Amino acid sequence: MNKEKSFEDAMLELESIVKKIENEETPLEEILELYERGSELSAYCQNILTKTQEKLEIIQKQAENTEK
Repeated sequence: MNKEKSFEDAMLELESIVKKIENEETPLEEILELYERGSELSAYCQNILTKTQEKLEIIQKQAENTEK
């Protein structure tokens, strides 16, 4: 993804893509393009979630060390 997009915006776009793919009137070529974009968005969101989880683990460890 070229432009930084918020997690929430990426999820909204992903939801929109899923609806279009599920629409029986969407042409096959468009479905393939949408699927590719959806895969990119999914990977982008997963990356954000992974980084967030890592940050939370660091914060938790810091908090545990402070309590000792």
